[in-house]
Amino acid sequence: MSTIPTTEIIIFETSEKFREDVSFLRPAFDIVLKADGVHKPVYSGLQIENPATGYIFLNWDSLAHHQAFMTSSSYGPLLEALKPAIGGPLKMYHVIFNDHPTFRQPVTEVLLITLKDPSHRAEVFDILNKLSDLTEKKLIFGPTLEDENAIILVGGWSSVEAHWEMVANPEPKAAVERLFVLANKDHLFHTALSSYAGK
Repeated sequence: MSTIPTTEIIIFETSEKFREDVSFLRPAFDIVLKADGVHKPVYSGLQIENPATGYIFLNWDSLAHHQAFMTSSSYGPLLEALKPAIGGPLKMYHVIFNDHPTFRQPVTEVLLITLKDPSHRAEVFDILNKLSDLTEKKLIFGPTLEDENAIILVGGWSSVEAHWEMVANPEPKAAVERLFVLANKDHLFHTALSSYAGK
């Protein structure tokens, strides 16, 4: 299989058990971290604004590697291990980011936008590149492989307040305002991720 580093992102409704203890997912992570083509560690966390939403980030050598794992005998046990942590619907995305994701900052911004018109793609990517430059490359982004008009941006910040302070400055503020003229803001929240590299 060819290698095109791809990030799997799961946004899910959390169970009370997971909200009480995010390490509750470790048995599931122990299963997936043995898969061919997966990168350690796995990152997970609760949404800061509303802990009823959780996040999992997992880096793979390629989408094909993740798809191969989903057809393997380990996938059923993984789903069973995940069930107690998931309290409702989940959405899975795959993104080839414009830079390698590290998720090492205390707070991770998660923004999901959808282009209002595909003809705006070039301008939207110009704005995202400008925002990345203005934040000293704190932001990475890419279209989802499920829908090329849906784009996920992930930002690393020292705090939620640091994010809002940055985008309140005139230049990034103007760029963000233009961005939301061209694209729908489907999801803009923050999480504090913890990493787990397996047993």
